[in-house]
Amino acid sequence: MEATKLLVKFCVLLVVFVACTTNNKKSNLPWEKHGKLIVNTNSRIIQHKDGTPFLWLGCTAWGMTEWLSREDVDIYLDDRKSKGMNIVQLCLFWGKRKDYPTNFYLNPENQYGDKAFVEVDSFPNVLVPAIKKGGSTTNPNDYWDHVDYCLKAIKQRGMYAAILPFWGRRYVNATHKGQSKQVFTAKNIKQYGEFLGMRYGDQPHIIWVNGGDVKAGQGGDFVSIYRLFAEGLAKGITGKDIKWNEKNPAWDEFLMTYHPDGAPLINSSEWFHNDPWLDFNMIETHVNRDMIPASIRKDLAMKPIKPTVIGEGHYEGETNGRIAKAIHIRRQLYQTFFSGGAGNTYGGGFDEQGNGPLFSPTNNWKHLLEWEGAGQIIHIKKILQENKWWNWQPVLGLISEGKNEGELEKLVVKSEGNYLVYFPEHTNCIINLKNIYSLQWFNPKTGELLAEAVSEDNKFVPPDDWEDAVLILMHK
Repeated sequence: MEATKLLVKFCVLLVVFVACTTNNKKSNLPWEKHGKLIVNTNSRIIQHKDGTPFLWLGCTAWGMTEWLSREDVDIYLDDRKSKGMNIVQLCLFWGKRKDYPTNFYLNPENQYGDKAFVEVDSFPNVLVPAIKKGGSTTNPNDYWDHVDYCLKAIKQRGMYAAILPFWGRRYVNATHKGQSKQVFTAKNIKQYGEFLGMRYGDQPHIIWVNGGDVKAGQGGDFVSIYRLFAEGLAKGITGKDIKWNEKNPAWDEFLMTYHPDGAPLINSSEWFHNDPWLDFNMIETHVNRDMIPASIRKDLAMKPIKPTVIGEGHYEGETNGRIAKAIHIRRQLYQTFFSGGAGNTYGGGFDEQGNGPLFSPTNNWKHLLEWEGAGQIIHIKKILQENKWWNWQPVLGLISEGKNEGELEKLVVKSEGNYLVYFPEHTNCIINLKNIYSLQWFNPKTGELLAEAVSEDNKFVPPDDWEDAVLILMHK
């Protein structure tokens, strides 16, 4: 009897010890460690509630919930996280199964044969999501259970999900001739937003992305329809009826932007910059690599200032007949932040054999994870964090000769009295320096850091054999 009592006491103490240890263990999940994501008034960065800056380094997996099995979801996420990416951009109703030729499905099945919506006369009724009882993330039995699994897998890795509720180009504006049809209308889109808000509104790792590769006003009065979606989402998340143009603190309960098409100077700010629901702007430059500085400057010149993110650039590999190599990926990344951007999203296209695309992983895609440009993202993450990128202020006029333009434009930022200059190619320039600085060269390709003396004539050129470089000029 005495032995039994001692055993019971030991078990109780063990349970208390484990509980205390678990409760006192510090979380590495960013939303638990630093609070939810917010955007302060007239700020060009996204940050956590405790003031910690949020560095957006994303990746595109648009068709994840349709194309990938649960095992492949885990493979994809583990790789992207290991390469420094912290956001996955995905679309809950993507609909494109193949690119060449492009196949279009009104109500596409996922890898398990499940569809998102109940059909009436072979047409998806978006007011009736196809939900079966009894499923879970560990034992999914319908389309939305698989979505739940994908979002949980992202969350478990401490990553964020930037969710497009639909691909607007196909299912709202329906501007993709022969490959689109309007499914979401003014009569049902608000209810769909409410459904998503109720189902996922309590998830701290979700960022909402309205739109979907389309100019909001293209083909008709669709601006009002996207605003209806924002109202519905707010109702689902907050339980409050809020009008799209109403300044209400309830909008601050979640983060939202809009994903445009690839016209680089016509972005979310074109239609929604002053809408209270739009927390930050998003740009798609796609194959227009030379337009990144100009598009970011255009957004940041607007009032009030809002952060702007390159949500879709040129994909590594082949896209629409154009090739992007690692050097092009690096230029996009560095020019984003050196122009004042708050984030950049990486994507991969097809390889020379036609495998892929990686931007919506399919067709022998796994070896594409090892593309060179993706592996070099970890280096920009390092230099951004070590040099307090959130304090960077773009500087014009410091380069007197050799500045160039577009994709080859050399860019300068100032941070706490120091200057950083991005050289997108191996050419020289003259920098007007009034003070004496110590100098370091950073290699974006390898992460290598070199120190050398300041040039006497203020002419600088990257070290031999470097494709691009960052010059760090520091007070002695």
